[in-house]
Amino acid sequence: MGHQPNRAKLAKALAIGALCVAAPAFAAEIAISQANQTFSSTALNLHTGDRISFRNDDSVTHNITVKTAEGEAVDLGLQKPGGAVSYQFASKGSYRVVCSIHPRMKMVVIVQ
Repeated sequence: MGHQPNRAKLAKALAIGALCVAAPAFAAEIAISQANQTFSSTALNLHTGDRISFRNDDSVTHNITVKTAEGEAVDLGLQKPGGAVSYQFASKGSYRVVCSIHPRMKMVVIVQ
Protein backbone atom coordinates (compact mmCIF):
# COMPACT_ATOMS: atom_id res chain seq x y z
CA MET A 1 0.00 0.00 0.00
CA GLY A 2 2.91 2.37 0.63
CA HIS A 3 3.81 2.17 -3.09
CA GLN A 4 0.46 3.39 -4.40
CA PRO A 5 1.26 7.11 -4.09
CA ASN A 6 4.45 6.51 -6.07
CA ARG A 7 2.48 4.59 -8.72
CA ALA A 8 -0.04 7.40 -8.91
CA LYS A 9 2.76 9.94 -9.34
CA LEU A 10 4.36 7.77 -12.02
CA ALA A 11 1.05 7.36 -13.86
CA LYS A 12 0.45 11.10 -13.74
CA ALA A 13 3.97 11.85 -15.00
CA LEU A 14 3.57 9.36 -17.85
CA ALA A 15 0.22 10.87 -18.83
CA ILE A 16 1.70 14.38 -18.88
CA GLY A 17 4.68 13.14 -20.88
CA ALA A 18 2.37 11.47 -23.41
CA LEU A 19 0.48 14.72 -23.87
CA CYS A 20 3.70 16.60 -24.48
CA VAL A 21 4.81 14.11 -27.12
CA ALA A 22 1.39 13.93 -28.77
CA ALA A 23 0.84 17.69 -28.84
CA PRO A 24 1.14 19.00 -32.40
CA ALA A 25 3.89 21.46 -33.18
CA PHE A 26 2.64 24.80 -34.40
CA ALA A 27 3.87 26.01 -37.75
CA ALA A 28 5.82 29.24 -37.74
CA GLU A 29 5.04 32.28 -39.85
CA ILE A 30 8.10 34.26 -40.89
CA ALA A 31 7.79 37.80 -42.22
CA ILE A 32 10.11 38.74 -45.07
CA SER A 33 10.25 42.34 -46.23
CA GLN A 34 10.92 43.41 -49.79
CA ALA A 35 12.59 46.81 -49.90
CA ASN A 36 15.07 48.42 -52.30
CA GLN A 37 14.44 45.48 -54.61
CA THR A 38 15.91 42.96 -52.15
CA PHE A 39 14.56 40.41 -49.67
CA SER A 40 15.27 41.09 -46.00
CA SER A 41 16.86 37.62 -45.81
CA THR A 42 18.67 35.65 -48.50
CA ALA A 43 18.49 32.23 -46.77
CA LEU A 44 16.13 30.54 -44.31
CA ASN A 45 15.87 27.14 -42.66
CA LEU A 46 12.26 26.14 -41.99
CA HIS A 47 10.24 23.17 -40.82
CA THR A 48 7.53 21.46 -42.83
CA GLY A 49 4.34 23.48 -42.55
CA ASP A 50 6.03 26.83 -41.89
CA ARG A 51 4.82 29.82 -43.86
CA ILE A 52 6.59 32.90 -45.19
CA SER A 53 4.68 36.15 -45.51
CA PHE A 54 6.27 38.43 -48.11
CA ARG A 55 5.53 42.11 -47.42
CA ASN A 56 6.15 44.57 -50.24
CA ASP A 57 7.71 47.53 -48.43
CA ASP A 58 9.11 48.76 -51.73
CA SER A 59 7.93 51.50 -54.07
CA VAL A 60 7.65 49.06 -57.00
CA THR A 61 5.56 45.98 -57.82
CA HIS A 62 7.06 42.52 -57.26
CA ASN A 63 6.11 39.03 -58.45
CA ILE A 64 7.24 36.26 -56.08
CA THR A 65 7.84 32.81 -57.52
CA VAL A 66 8.72 29.76 -55.40
CA LYS A 67 10.74 27.09 -57.26
CA THR A 68 11.46 23.54 -56.10
CA ALA A 69 14.69 21.64 -56.75
CA GLU A 70 12.71 19.54 -59.26
CA GLY A 71 11.91 22.65 -61.30
CA GLU A 72 8.27 23.09 -60.28
CA ALA A 73 7.29 26.74 -59.83
CA VAL A 74 4.47 28.47 -57.97
CA ASP A 75 3.80 32.04 -59.10
CA LEU A 76 2.30 34.05 -56.22
CA GLY A 77 1.23 36.81 -58.60
CA LEU A 78 1.80 40.54 -58.76
CA GLN A 79 2.29 42.26 -55.45
CA LYS A 80 1.83 46.02 -55.43
CA PRO A 81 3.59 48.29 -52.92
CA GLY A 82 2.08 47.83 -49.46
CA GLY A 83 0.70 44.38 -50.32
CA ALA A 84 1.54 40.99 -48.89
CA VAL A 85 1.39 37.39 -50.09
CA SER A 86 2.27 34.20 -48.27
CA TYR A 87 3.37 30.69 -49.09
CA GLN A 88 3.29 27.57 -46.92
CA PHE A 89 6.14 25.09 -47.33
CA ALA A 90 4.32 21.77 -47.04
CA SER A 91 7.16 19.46 -48.12
CA LYS A 92 10.78 18.97 -47.17
CA GLY A 93 13.33 20.12 -49.69
CA SER A 94 15.30 22.98 -51.15
CA TYR A 95 13.46 25.94 -52.65
CA ARG A 96 14.49 29.06 -54.54
CA VAL A 97 12.39 32.17 -54.10
CA VAL A 98 12.76 34.87 -56.73
CA CYS A 99 11.06 37.98 -57.99
CA SER A 100 10.17 37.41 -61.62
CA ILE A 101 10.38 41.16 -62.27
CA HIS A 102 13.69 41.81 -60.48
CA PRO A 103 16.04 38.84 -61.14
CA ARG A 104 18.60 39.95 -58.54
CA MET A 105 16.03 39.31 -55.79
CA LYS A 106 16.86 35.76 -54.72
CA MET A 107 16.39 33.69 -51.60
CA VAL A 108 17.09 30.06 -50.67
CA VAL A 109 14.74 28.17 -48.33
CA ILE A 110 15.63 24.79 -46.87
CA VAL A 111 12.68 22.89 -45.35
CA GLN A 112 13.46 20.07 -42.94
